[in-house]
Amino acid sequence: MEIRIVKHYSKDYWKCVRLRDKILREPINLMFSEEELFLEQDQIHVGAFEEEKAVGCFSLVKQSEVEIKMRQVCVDNEYQQQGIGRKMMIFCEELAKKNGYKEVSCHARESAVPYYQNLGYHTEGKLFREVSLPHLKMKKSLD
Repeated sequence: MEIRIVKHYSKDYWKCVRLRDKILREPINLMFSEEELFLEQDQIHVGAFEEEKAVGCFSLVKQSEVEIKMRQVCVDNEYQQQGIGRKMMIFCEELAKKNGYKEVSCHARESAVPYYQNLGYHTEGKLFREVSLPHLKMKKSLD
């Protein structure tokens, strides 16, 4: 398995979009709009690939000079419980540090909060709704 940055609108980007759609959007009856995907051009997109198949992915969005937000994190159902998510988080944190960020944040679905807590993230604030589901803001210091 290889984890790598993928270029916006590249062949690998579209593989990751299809995975995000399957894992994150279809179960809650949402679809990406062309505008949403176009607006992702300033984000850093990362995919985990088994041979040429996208098995995991996430994107990063600059929030400030010290904070980068991780979003759209998913691992294909067939590949879960194999450590891919943990490897993607290590890649994310190393990439963030290399680019001068001090914190990684995310809006975690309530069901994913324990997963992020096990990786050293802490919750901030109260539950809120995003894409119709309860979420919590989570953050991790990289110092």
